Amino acid sequence: MATQLNPPEDASDNFYAYYRFNPSRDNPDSARNTLLVVGALIAAATFQAGINPPGGVWQDKTTVDGVTTHPGKAIFGSEKAAFTVFLFCNTLAFSSSLQMITYLIIGCPFSLEVLTGIYCMSGTYGASIAAVEPPGAVKSEYILLAFFLPYAVRMSQQIFKKYKKRG
Repeated sequence: MATQLNPPEDASDNFYAYYRFNPSRDNPDSARNTLLVVGALIAAATFQAGINPPGGVWQDKTTVDGVTTHPGKAIFGSEKAAFTVFLFCNTLAFSSSLQMITYLIIGCPFSLEVLTGIYCMSGTYGASIAAVEPPGAVKSEYILLAFFLPYAVRMSQQIFKKYKKRG
C-alpha cells in the first residue's frame, strides 16, 4: 500500500495534496457521503441530458434540407456522429455514477429500495433515449456498450486481483 503524503498547511502550496483523501485525517463516512452526493449529481445531470437532449426535439413534421423531421425526436440526432458521441459519453457517465452509488449503498438500511430505484431509473433512461432518438441515428450496440462498460471494467479488475493473489 502506498504511503500517504503529509498534506501542506496551506492549500495554495499544493492544491492536490491538500485535498487528497487522507485516512489519518479524514473520516471514511464523510468521504462516502461526498461520493454519494457527487454520484447523485452526475446521475441527475446525465439522466436529464439523455431525456432532453441538447437542442431539444422537433415539434412538428417538416422537411429540413430535404430530410423529413419526426416530432418528438432529437434535433441533435441529425448530426449522427456527434449525437453518437454525445449519447455514448452521457450513457457512460450515467452508468458509472449508478455503479458508484450501488457499491456505496450496499449493506446500508433501505439499500434494496435504492437499488430498485436505480434499476428502474436505468430502464427509464433507456426507454427515454430510445424514444427521442431519430430512426437510425445511433446503433443501439454503442449505447449498450457504454452502459455495461463500467461494470465490465470493475468485474475484470476483481477477476485480475483474484488471479494475481493465487500467484
